[in-house]
Amino acid sequence: MVKTLSFQRGFSLIELMVTITILAILVTAGSAFTAQWSKQAELDKAVMSFKSAIDIAKSTALRNEYATAQTLPATQLCLDANTNELTVRKATSTASASCSTPIIFSAALSPSIEISHTVTTSDFNCFALNSSAQVISEVTGNCKTHLNISIRNGSLNESLIFN
Repeated sequence: MVKTLSFQRGFSLIELMVTITILAILVTAGSAFTAQWSKQAELDKAVMSFKSAIDIAKSTALRNEYATAQTLPATQLCLDANTNELTVRKATSTASASCSTPIIFSAALSPSIEISHTVTTSDFNCFALNSSAQVISEVTGNCKTHLNISIRNGSLNESLIFN
């Protein structure tokens, strides 16, 4: 009598369970890193947008298209707390710069981004720059006169000081 050997193909239940457990551990660890990377990317974008806005505000103020007086804002950097949109606004031929004058730069920030003043820890509203690109108090007094900013995204934080 001839016996044929049959070879089983496939995986055992234990092999499958070990493989699935290892994959679950890797996915869990990977998702934690991905969430942190995503928050860091949002923070980096906000910081770069803020730096760009400051540079654009300064260059527009120095250009002083409408010959705005030295004591009045030639440009203003504003943050809309409702939409979390950062805008740079310039003076017009009839009015100094404010958060209602024409927009020359706009950047939408992630809703999780918080911007505040480092010194007073109050929420950031605006900076006003005169025709020499120096930070001044706006006529209404809403804008801050220092450029110490803290940008946060959850537990991540970055402090900026502009000259």
